Amino acid sequence: MKKLIAAAAALTTAVNAAALSTNAMFENVPAGRIWDEEIEMFPMMENGNLITDINGDGSFDLDDCALFYGYTHSYDTDEELAKRIESIGDYDADGKADNLDAEHLTRYYLLKNGISASDTENETYSDIDLVQEFTSEYYNWTSRLSDVFIQELKNQSLYLMAGYNMFKETVENGTVSCDVNSDGVYDYTDLDYLWIFGYNSYFFMYESVPDDEKPVIPDEINKHCQELIGHFADGPDTNWFYEYAEMYCIEQNGISDEQFSEDYYDSLIEGSGKLSLARCLKYNYSEWMPCNEYLDNNGALFNREFTSFWEQLSAGEVELPDTNDDGIINSSDVFNAMIFKDDLQNRAAEQDSVLPENVWRFFTENCDINGNGLSGDVRDLAILDLGYMLYIPEAEIGNIYDNFNENLNAYIDQLSAVSGISAVKYSPMSIAAPEFSDIDIERSGDANGDGNVDLSDAVKIMQALANPNKYQISYAGRFNGDVYNTGDGITLGDAQEIQSRLLNS
Repeated sequence: MKKLIAAAAALTTAVNAAALSTNAMFENVPAGRIWDEEIEMFPMMENGNLITDINGDGSFDLDDCALFYGYTHSYDTDEELAKRIESIGDYDADGKADNLDAEHLTRYYLLKNGISASDTENETYSDIDLVQEFTSEYYNWTSRLSDVFIQELKNQSLYLMAGYNMFKETVENGTVSCDVNSDGVYDYTDLDYLWIFGYNSYFFMYESVPDDEKPVIPDEINKHCQELIGHFADGPDTNWFYEYAEMYCIEQNGISDEQFSEDYYDSLIEGSGKLSLARCLKYNYSEWMPCNEYLDNNGALFNREFTSFWEQLSAGEVELPDTNDDGIINSSDVFNAMIFKDDLQNRAAEQDSVLPENVWRFFTENCDINGNGLSGDVRDLAILDLGYMLYIPEAEIGNIYDNFNENLNAYIDQLSAVSGISAVKYSPMSIAAPEFSDIDIERSGDANGDGNVDLSDAVKIMQALANPNKYQISYAGRFNGDVYNTGDGITLGDAQEIQSRLLNS
């Protein structure tokens, strides 16, 4: 079974104002979205041990991916090419060159190159385009390889968050403009306007700020925002539009600690600081550019590490860590892990944290869950997140997460009162119920809309519950992910149910 490898985002405030390269910013993003078998497969493709030049023309390009895809989807293929594919294309060593191997090849291309606008045009494949015709008593149907391959390319691009090149190309060739306030430059003011527009207009921007407190965008700027976002509404960039807009803004303007401050955005557009752009931008930036080994998510290992830990836990070989050593695994442990993660991400010292000394020592000295020699790194904390969700009884988990933000901040207040250290409050955390609430319709569990049901769907739900402004679930995703007590919307119970089914399958 394919398993998406996901990990918690790494954060840092230690950034500079230098512009960044696209490749540098993306270095760590796609690594969290490759499958187990691709961890070894892709390096072998890179060093030539696995051959990617499908058509034998001396280079690896999209023609190779399209031809392999066509062969494995019953398009007529030249006999010599078919023999070559069979001889070199069994990348997963299951005895045949099949559609999964073709999928791996396309994903490898996208991780190396991203996707450009020309990659989604039929003319790009005119030299290799193949046609299938289906005729029956009831219908005649013609299928072009270029059409179906382009759709596959878009789907995988969306899955891998590999569409930034297309976004940037579309903006820089003048097709659309990110300068929504028309002052001649794309900067953080434009990004702030886009964020406000999304917050006011889109279903995935949750109602954490009352309507009468939301900033109002002038009509002309609102129109420009709508046109810009609308251009990408049906493209492979749709789900990642705001991340791409943030990334492009950083490339154009650089970034410093100032841009991670709510006050900064209030100074740009009054009232916008409360909409969490500063916090979300900080999360995104440091996920793209982790500053040290503790903050490097290295997502390609997380799925294996968590599965191994859970198997050992189920066999009684290890215990789920009790962060405060009170003999009970409960909400305090969940909140301690989240607070420490925020401390880690903000590079706080022990004396700066509201956590008690014994809890801090646990994370810094006794929390090397994945055995990589680092105690309390982001992957250890991600394993704890999932482990607590599966371990704590459903009723108690519900009590923790039903009013998560309020419960967490109440706990922080308690710790702060004891330690005398003030702590930054967490942004409101909630997720709207799905529009579709018919409980008689079967839900697949595919919360992230990638066509598969795997650990990534549970992770997606967790992320959306914890940080809804960053992690967005579509209407369809909310519907399909609502597998536990269907009809009550996306809750932690759905993530827990998905994980339980996978681990017991």
